[in-house]
Amino acid sequence: MGESGSPYARFRRAIERRQPTAALSAAAELQHVPLTDALELLLLLREHDADRYPRAALRWHGRLCRDVPSLSLAEAAAVLALLAAMGEQNDRAAALALAELLRELELDQPARILVRWADDRTRGVERNQHRRRIEP
Repeated sequence: MGESGSPYARFRRAIERRQPTAALSAAAELQHVPLTDALELLLLLREHDADRYPRAALRWHGRLCRDVPSLSLAEAAAVLALLAAMGEQNDRAAALALAELLRELELDQPARILVRWADDRTRGVERNQHRRRIEP
């Protein structure tokens, strides 16, 4: 293993540093990206590479359907609709609704990630509004 560490360690560093290209590169070297990590990558793409988000959202949805055999058709449809809504302006509300649905499916860690992401987006909007009020 080289100085940069394992592909998974590089993937995690790229996620934490908010580097989508590096995260995608490291993920490509992994045989399996856990569902929760794939969600973090999806959210990173939503923030930094919106053109890739729709395809990534479809892939994450497919992974969810495979990994959660108890997922009903109605739940799968709701997840897909919420992922689509997250690509629009109402992304925070959709993320919180998706988090609630994932909690109901006992996917607590992905739900927490979505709530944190939605909260971060709220803080970012508030900071931008505050800056606009201060700037002449």
